[in-house]
Amino acid sequence: MVKVFINGVETTHQASEFENFGDFLRKLIPEGQVLKSLKINGKDVPISFVDELKGARIDEDITIEMELVNAVGFLVETLKDVLGYIEHVKRLLPEVSRNLIMNSESGWRAIKDLADGISAMENLRTSTRQITKLTEEELNMVTNPSEVMEVLRSLLSALDARDNLEVSDVVENKIPVVLNYYIEYFSKVLEALRTTN
Repeated sequence: MVKVFINGVETTHQASEFENFGDFLRKLIPEGQVLKSLKINGKDVPISFVDELKGARIDEDITIEMELVNAVGFLVETLKDVLGYIEHVKRLLPEVSRNLIMNSESGWRAIKDLADGISAMENLRTSTRQITKLTEEELNMVTNPSEVMEVLRSLLSALDARDNLEVSDVVENKIPVVLNYYIEYFSKVLEALRTTN
């Protein structure tokens, strides 16, 4: 038997009821709910690893504990955290730029972190749009997405050329356009969610 605890409520299932872990999640997480935390046999599983587990088979004699939350409420909390993160990153850009000019290891590490952060913001923007169904037109966005793409292209071009002066310039003077786009987008989504709920 597979013991499942969802928000503390226990149910049992046969492992054969589920094709794999992804099927298990589809069948047991109601629409409008999202997975906030996961434990398998008492061990915490980071939510970031859930996608990797989706193809795994479910074994008998396993205990799965899940905490589910309302998707919109979870999104509101996540967006607040992300907005704080973006403001923090913006404050660090001049320092990153100086480190790049000096061609320091920490500057190049910060660029990798920045790229990962922008990728995560874009993934969150895509997920947010799927959850809320709000378009950029409905949000009355001021920043043009093509402007953001142009900045990212110029950053990639400078990185490809390993031109630390150009990378430094893009980081300090153009990346704020990208970060401001995400601040505007996530702030307007938050405002829309607060208005409708």
